[in-house]
Amino acid sequence: MMDTARLRELGLQVREEPSGVEVVLDLEAASLVNPITKDFITEITFQVMGDRLIPIAPPAVVGMTPILLSAIDAAEEMQALLLDTFSDHVFHLQRRSEELQLLGLPADVDPQSLVLSTDVRDGQLAVKLVADRQGNFRIAQAIRGLEELVTAAGHVIELSEFREKAALTGYLSALLGEPVARAPQAASGAEPVRFVEIVEKFGPQSLVPPRSSLELLAQLQVEGKAYRFAAARIAGRTFRGLLAGTQGKVWAGRFELDEFPGVVQLVAELLKVAPEAVRLVGPDAPQE
Repeated sequence: MMDTARLRELGLQVREEPSGVEVVLDLEAASLVNPITKDFITEITFQVMGDRLIPIAPPAVVGMTPILLSAIDAAEEMQALLLDTFSDHVFHLQRRSEELQLLGLPADVDPQSLVLSTDVRDGQLAVKLVADRQGNFRIAQAIRGLEELVTAAGHVIELSEFREKAALTGYLSALLGEPVARAPQAASGAEPVRFVEIVEKFGPQSLVPPRSSLELLAQLQVEGKAYRFAAARIAGRTFRGLLAGTQGKVWAGRFELDEFPGVVQLVAELLKVAPEAVRLVGPDAPQE
């Protein structure tokens, strides 16, 4: 049974609702300020779920980290914790907005909910990314042409690992299975370059400068199924890799070049097949 007396000791107004017990906190002098509208937030409503208080109103606080009642001894502690949590959210909002702008992407902030989102487009692929209160981006919607890719929703994107917009769009295209080469691109000369061509023209001893971007894409066939492996350099000899199949992501993670076993060996280990079952194919190979 809910200890309503303790809730009131913490400065909370308790009320019964059809959805359960809700409590309202009057922030009094410790008001929060919406950084977009400059309006004061003087009252917060929580849903009581066991030992947790989950913010449900106003929209600017929805999604903030729940408060654990067992960790609070006084009303002042609760108000101080709320101020710290909200300040953290505003910090992440500003930080991620700046990162989006540096990538040349729109930083759209809803003035009431303070939800940050952006739209990433690459050819027929349109992806909407939305950040949570901790600044973590997830795919909210992905559309290719007129088809919505429902399996993409919820995938986490670590924005700080992409130094250029092209690296992010390439990663999303590989993740969501966008064709590598399109007829319009080929017509304009913006077609992919095979690494064998680079080695032939520049020689095997040529170096990639430490600060330059580097992206790679390999297409594979494993037991009749199509897969794509994409990698982008984060810095130095550190890369972020992705293996995706027709149903979406299979694996994603960082790796050091010196410890990387090679695309074929990695894919064989991830799919638990013999290396002989993994076949690298060209960009024009038919995809099943």
